[in-house]
Amino acid sequence: MKKLWVLPFMFLLGACATLNQANMDWIPIGPEFPQTMPPDVEILTDKNQITRPYGNLGLLRIKNLEPDRDTLKRGVEKARRYVAAKGADAMFLGQYNSAEDGAPNPKVTLIVYALKYVDNLDEKDLKAIEDFEIDGALNASLGL
Repeated sequence: MKKLWVLPFMFLLGACATLNQANMDWIPIGPEFPQTMPPDVEILTDKNQITRPYGNLGLLRIKNLEPDRDTLKRGVEKARRYVAAKGADAMFLGQYNSAEDGAPNPKVTLIVYALKYVDNLDEKDLKAIEDFEIDGALNASLGL
């Protein structure tokens, strides 16, 4: 009876394990900007919801999630915090479910594009874009 406290802890640990850093990857496409607040990052699920000019900061994938509502909601919130740290104003959300390919133990991959609106950039944002372009030019000239 004394070890009953272990059971809830194990469930919590298992839930957290599905959202660890090991199953995430970030592919940068643009510069990082000053961090935004996660609640300010819009979650978009249809291209028609994008009504402002934007640039793509990068692609985030959170892989091998259990296909249940709570796990996927935690994944979306984790993605929102992650892209906010990169300075995103919005995230375009998609998913791939391995059940579509007949997987016996289906998993979901969240696919998130981090978007930065470009119609309201301040001087710091413009400097981040300029620095990114200069770094890209230097890397290209060095063959990197």
